[in-house]
Amino acid sequence: MKVLSIVWGPFGFRADELAEAVGAARVSITVLYGPRYFAPIRYLVLFFRTLVLLNRTRPDVVYAQNPPVFCPLTCLIYCRMAGARLVVDHHSIWRVKTLGRGVVSRVIGLLETFVARASYANTAPHSFWAKQLSDVGANRVLVVHDFVEKNPNQRDEALRRKFTEDPLIAISAHGGHPLERVENEAAAVGAVEGVTLLIAGPPAKLQGRISQMELPKNVRYVGFLDRQEYEKTKASVDMAVNITDEPYTLSHVLLEYAASSLPIVSSRQEVVEDFFGDALLYTDSTSVADIAAKVRAFKDAGLRREYGERVSRRYGSIAAAHLGELRALRALLAP
Repeated sequence: MKVLSIVWGPFGFRADELAEAVGAARVSITVLYGPRYFAPIRYLVLFFRTLVLLNRTRPDVVYAQNPPVFCPLTCLIYCRMAGARLVVDHHSIWRVKTLGRGVVSRVIGLLETFVARASYANTAPHSFWAKQLSDVGANRVLVVHDFVEKNPNQRDEALRRKFTEDPLIAISAHGGHPLERVENEAAAVGAVEGVTLLIAGPPAKLQGRISQMELPKNVRYVGFLDRQEYEKTKASVDMAVNITDEPYTLSHVLLEYAASSLPIVSSRQEVVEDFFGDALLYTDSTSVADIAAKVRAFKDAGLRREYGERVSRRYGSIAAAHLGELRALRALLAP
């Protein structure tokens, strides 16, 4: 059985893992990535490039990511013509998360519903999205949470000194979504003495926002770290911060921090609390004062140790459950 995993975008850690789990070849297709005003041209070009790719490779199963819904919709055309099966991974559901209640949202919602019903199967990264899919009659809905392998690196004192002489270091990694509260994180940690915050993320998405901020002296933007340096950095810091107003989002980066056994300050979201329980130290709002209070609380070594242990225990449970999810996914795609 030949399986091809397709993402319309330059990267996708979740798609990487799912492709590996089902033995799929992994393809990212990218044209004019970024600005929304390129979307009509981008999607038209991606439509034809994807059909050409599929007709050339002739997979038996196509595993396509939504959003954008036009990716699995394009793959559905091929599958109907070639007698192949389409599986859609709903990284998120556009009509709920992003577009609100306007005409565009309704059209996107109709397309997402059509694709979810017409596909052979659908996967979702958490139970909230899975329920949304089930409610519209999607076929074979399976929850497969994100997962990150345990960070094998050890604390590197020389690496720490490269960043700061402060006794404590926090990390905050972002992809650049407008609702990620990078500015609030920076202002909050700036008010906490003895803690340095390292903000990591792609310059294409973050540099513009960072340049408009007057970063406190204990806050540094380190850019987009390569994978090896990023893993070493997470193993060497003392805590992590992830503050966002994104609704219904279980940020992949939270799994990365958990894989490094880091105490985590997180904004309170229903899907996050449902998944992590009391393993994270939640802020009651995304205000600067609330974030600063939680970061300041982690200056206490005993509290950091307690939440590091909570995260480690929760990570162990997640790892065990995830093996079962992957077995279910492989069984779902078995010929």
